[in-house]
Amino acid sequence: MQNLEGRVAIVTGASSGVGRGLATVLARQGAKVCACARRLENLNDLRDEMAAEGAEVLPVVCDVTDPVQIKAAVGACVERFGGVDILVNCAQGAMLYREINDIDEEYALTAYKSGALATLLFMQECYPHLKASGHGRIINTASAAGYDGNAGFGAYGMAKEAIRAITRTAAREWGRDGITANVFLPIIATDTFRETQPEALKSLEGRALVGYIGTTEKDCAPLIVFLVSDDGAYLTGQSFMVDGGIHLHT
Repeated sequence: MQNLEGRVAIVTGASSGVGRGLATVLARQGAKVCACARRLENLNDLRDEMAAEGAEVLPVVCDVTDPVQIKAAVGACVERFGGVDILVNCAQGAMLYREINDIDEEYALTAYKSGALATLLFMQECYPHLKASGHGRIINTASAAGYDGNAGFGAYGMAKEAIRAITRTAAREWGRDGITANVFLPIIATDTFRETQPEALKSLEGRALVGYIGTTEKDCAPLIVFLVSDDGAYLTGQSFMVDGGIHLHT
């Protein structure tokens, strides 16, 4: 059953990984998807793949560190589809291992601009359309790296925790406007991760209470679809750890 028929979604970071997976599932659920990322070839592949299944994806090239391009991306979505009902922020840069003493200003700003600031700017640009929708939904992406304070990911984790903070504030300020705002922290494995980091995957599987590390489409997307549907209207301001039980405290 297509729960999102007639809805319009913007997904950032949609050229690969979690962003692409979520864009795919939202389109299959009936949403018209504006897929934003820097790599047009990948976005066009996504568009063609979804078109073959009868779903509609609009590829929009967008460097999320550029406020002008963010504004243009939202404008392109509204021009094509008439509004925005769902915003899913997945884009994030500065994901390399770099200890605190090795974080320079440029790297820290890259983490902030591509993650927390881009998330905020997309939220602001989409706000009037989400409000007009009457059932606006914001889904932002954080990370266990920030939640746990993982060594070597200080800049990345700092940006991700800032995203959790702005999500909670949006839930408070925009709730009466019919807009919910939630954040998810995914521990999933893409095909590339499974192929290139088998030892890391094995380590994660050993910590997961369910005994495996899931995929975006099968194990993460059902939660996101629920949260952006009418069924998820009562949930806002929450952080959802999608991790197979890794973070269960005993």
